[in-house]
Amino acid sequence: MTLKKPFRTPEQVAQDHITAVLAGDPKQMADDYSNHAVLHRGEDIHNGIEEIRKYFQTVPERLGDSRIIFDKLTVEGSKATFYWRIIDGVTIASGTDYLTIENGEIIHQVVQLNSSDF
Repeated sequence: MTLKKPFRTPEQVAQDHITAVLAGDPKQMADDYSNHAVLHRGEDIHNGIEEIRKYFQTVPERLGDSRIIFDKLTVEGSKATFYWRIIDGVTIASGTDYLTIENGEIIHQVVQLNSSDF
């Protein structure tokens, strides 16, 4: 039996996702996505929850001692946008994430990188 997630508004989903990223918890990061979600990150495309989980498992090691800073979150209807920077003394990567959220889950995400990836 699959446990049903409690309903969350698009703002709650986006906030929960940012909190998971800040905590460095790959499982919690992936829990915000639907089973059939698509994550576009630069040239990479991750289709479905299993590929998205595998991607998020790489994030803590890739971040290392760097810090991620979320500068601004806006939510309009089912769309959320947030800006971020990764710093290690200086900014080493930055970008903008565009989320589409339905029924309390991320169904599509596009990560626009402003620099090389971290």
